[in-house]
Amino acid sequence: MAQTPASVERIVKQIDHILIVSPSAKELFELLSETFQLPVAWPMTDYGGFTCGGVSLGNVNLEIISEQASGESREARWTGFALEPLPLGTSLRELDARGIGHGLPAPFREFQSDGSLKTRWTTVGLPDVSCDSTQVFLCEYDDGITTRRDRLAEELRSRNGGPLSLHAAKQIVYGTRDVKDARRQWQMLLKPIESSSEGAWPVGDGPALQVVGADANGIRSLILSVMDLDQAKRFLKSKNMYENESDIVRVGGPLLRGLNFILVQK
Repeated sequence: MAQTPASVERIVKQIDHILIVSPSAKELFELLSETFQLPVAWPMTDYGGFTCGGVSLGNVNLEIISEQASGESREARWTGFALEPLPLGTSLRELDARGIGHGLPAPFREFQSDGSLKTRWTTVGLPDVSCDSTQVFLCEYDDGITTRRDRLAEELRSRNGGPLSLHAAKQIVYGTRDVKDARRQWQMLLKPIESSSEGAWPVGDGPALQVVGADANGIRSLILSVMDLDQAKRFLKSKNMYENESDIVRVGGPLLRGLNFILVQK
């Protein structure tokens, strides 16, 4: 795959976490962490303005955010993904150098036991590659993100990937009405990485990102690689969560309705 000159400063290290909003967030979190035996990145926690929990897919986390149920029952849905900067100060300078629009750094701070405030993470919105249904942003944690990610990946390996034999998240498939413009925007953000002819970028050690044509903007699916697809099929059938359409293996079930998890053999 062709590369632009190595002297070009990278903005993004990898995709760090993917956001899911659900009116049944607690139940969905339990399905992922207990039934599928995915490592808990952080428990369901009330952060004062929102409640969420995280599970690890080995190379990326899923953040499950609680949404208050309304009169009309809503399904779980993808709402965005966070990109790990390399590091944030460098990434902001490079965004400006490339003329890429971005929001102001928004730190999330918490009071410590001694009364001091500590920044837990800082986010920066990326409107050029976001849409109404999918927010894309940089997210830098206070410290230790690589160590935590490695620990969670090792925990998943120690469980042999759980009953799905999960290896890792392979690819986010992002749909857009304007493929040409969206791919141009992503190429500007992700260079020096070059996309494949199918419009897919390998983004560090996390899942790749593929931009495809669609009738609506937003995440279309998350493709997961598993070590034993037959084992995963048997498990899903035992839980009445197996969907098979045109040789595509999907994870079904009421809590995952509105999402699209596709399993492929590693």
